[in-house]
Amino acid sequence: MANDPNDGQLPTLGLLEQLRAESGKLWGASSDTHFRVDKLLRQLANPNLHDIKGNLPFRGELWDRHSETIRWVVSASANVTLAHAALESAIANYPGQRFALRNGIMLIREHKL
Repeated sequence: MANDPNDGQLPTLGLLEQLRAESGKLWGASSDTHFRVDKLLRQLANPNLHDIKGNLPFRGELWDRHSETIRWVVSASANVTLAHAALESAIANYPGQRFALRNGIMLIREHKL
């Protein structure tokens, strides 16, 4: 089902956060391994996708539940109308999440929990 909370990328990102936390518990036993795993997890969960072109300034962003960090860039567009449509689609699929539409640092619109 498309609206199944156990389906898709949101649970995957949650599992990555849990894996990072669990690997932190291994601090005394293997701190070097923790740092290597943490670095790889940060690369995997990085919301600043490397292949998004700089001429796509309108970004739809999924924020974490504490509104502290971007979890996922859900859209990038050069057109504000397309950016709003992409954000509407994201909100429809994940209504219980916090989204923001931004142009650089300027907040255009947000969907709060």
